[in-house]
Amino acid sequence: MESEADMLGLEYMYKAGYDPTCFVDFFEKIESLEKRKPGAMAKVFATHPPTDDRIKAAQKIIENYLKAKPEYLVSSSEFNDVKARVTAMHSQRMSSGAKDSGRPTLRRNPNGQVDSNGDERPAADDQNDRPTLKRRDN
Repeated sequence: MESEADMLGLEYMYKAGYDPTCFVDFFEKIESLEKRKPGAMAKVFATHPPTDDRIKAAQKIIENYLKAKPEYLVSSSEFNDVKARVTAMHSQRMSSGAKDSGRPTLRRNPNGQVDSNGDERPAADDQNDRPTLKRRDN
């Protein structure tokens, strides 16, 4: 299925006016990341064919079936919009990832009270609105 998806991706890129060799460039970037961080990228693409095989297959399809065009589409307004959104999402993830490093955090109720067992419970006026968790002593 991945081979078929790669072939269709190349065909769609070509018919939309984009240079299909950019498809190969993408996989070469993935391959370089795999070499730099072998464990991280291997997990992401564990169910996919090896990247090197995908590069060779894409190059063969380009060579045999997709004639070179004198001019390819370099950019479009839609591409620029998507690129800006991806960049913003990546920047947001990087900035939020730095402060909490992916660890879960607990927030305490600023109006909460702590009972004699050390459990936090809501203030008296909020007790009917919110469920409370009790610690079990084993």
